[in-house]
Amino acid sequence: MSIVKKLTSGLIAAALLSGLVSCKAETAATTAAITESTAKKFTPVEITEGYSGPVLGIQKWHIVKEDISWGGKSLNNVWFIDASTGKKFAGYSGPVDEISAYLADLDRDGQTELVCNEAWGIAPDFTAHTVVFRLNGGVIEIAFPCYGDLKKNSSTENYPTVAKKLGINIDSGNYKDFSDKYDPASDTIRLINADGKEYEIPYDCLEFERYLGPESDNGGGTEQLPSDDIDIRYKVSEPEISDVSDREKSITFFRDGMKIEGKLYLPKGEGPFPAVVLSCGLMQPYTDYVTDAKTFADNGYAAVVFSFIGYSDPNAPEPSDNGKVFLSETADLYAVLDSLKSLPKVDSANVYLWGHSFGGLVSAFAGCDRASLIKGLILVEPTITAGENLAVTYEDGTSKFLRIYSLLKDCKLKTVIYVGTHDGYGDKPGSFDKVLSCLPSSKLVTIDGADHFFKGEYGVKMVKDACKQIASWG
Repeated sequence: MSIVKKLTSGLIAAALLSGLVSCKAETAATTAAITESTAKKFTPVEITEGYSGPVLGIQKWHIVKEDISWGGKSLNNVWFIDASTGKKFAGYSGPVDEISAYLADLDRDGQTELVCNEAWGIAPDFTAHTVVFRLNGGVIEIAFPCYGDLKKNSSTENYPTVAKKLGINIDSGNYKDFSDKYDPASDTIRLINADGKEYEIPYDCLEFERYLGPESDNGGGTEQLPSDDIDIRYKVSEPEISDVSDREKSITFFRDGMKIEGKLYLPKGEGPFPAVVLSCGLMQPYTDYVTDAKTFADNGYAAVVFSFIGYSDPNAPEPSDNGKVFLSETADLYAVLDSLKSLPKVDSANVYLWGHSFGGLVSAFAGCDRASLIKGLILVEPTITAGENLAVTYEDGTSKFLRIYSLLKDCKLKTVIYVGTHDGYGDKPGSFDKVLSCLPSSKLVTIDGADHFFKGEYGVKMVKDACKQIASWG
């Protein structure tokens, strides 16, 4: 939920070897300026615990690895720590056997860059990406060939500068066919197509942004990113309600003029009833959770379930910017919460949040942010790790980092977390140790036989147990 990244900008000279397609990026003036000594091929240095030379001008440093494994994937954040200040000055993420870092000289100017191969994504097959750090006038800067300049380009326009420079077709429909990876043998970053073609990414395709300056006092990023005070911006309108039956209502909520479709399921009786608001997993519609909602209603709770705007179609391309998803989905959840007072038989002062997978992260944040208005949290296979150092960028270009663990430490809400034995979390019972340690009033419950989605009988069992947990909270 390390959902971790604003290592945010752009990653991804000329040779034609073994069928590799390459692109010459230097101008004549640049070529003339390169001396014979600096133009010589640089031998990259792999950064390991045994390497003791300087990195990005920092003489004394060490590496710290943070386990962010989730969903059956063994993942690490790798942080470079300045030994003199204790602060992070670079970092990258991905599956433990697919990450590596090198000192490189991509522009052949005699000054080394730190180039890190990582892999990230929510899909089962993680896509390789490269992150590049350089020291420029005493300031550490960062670039991703994959994203280009995020202040100018949508997150779905992967490889925008690279595609234009190389004259190849990469858009929001086919960008997943490409990966980029640093190749130490050639000291270049390669863009790799699914059809086997490789392209050399020119250095001038890298769009660097400030990452860390000497005056910065934060623990791992630019001065744009130090805050836990995430601002959720939205406008809400009155919901539209139509009867399906006495116990089932179709609800259209409104956020910023956009529709949020959902349902309300009610227990028998007059009410008002305590409410459980269910937040879907990524790319899942509310219809996938109707059984869960009905089971809550059968056990005495008004259950509200809804689809997130833009992220409820399982056939749509998977989003590449978790920060954008987080902001959108949290705004949707807040619009629903603000509308509860308009729903029939719902006690809007007695509300519990239930969230699955990425919806679990959204619900956890909302619980922390609105702790005085929420009674407790029910989190099902939540991707909490995606919420640590998750970069969120607003429409005006300003950015902040979500640091979910810091928020959880200050959250006193009663919480129950559900895992299934047929999912990666159940295989690794320590996956939520950090969450549990942050939340003193939390409990982990394992459902034997359940997978990540808790379908059928496993979902029913989970909801019934959640109702018992809520009752025990008083």
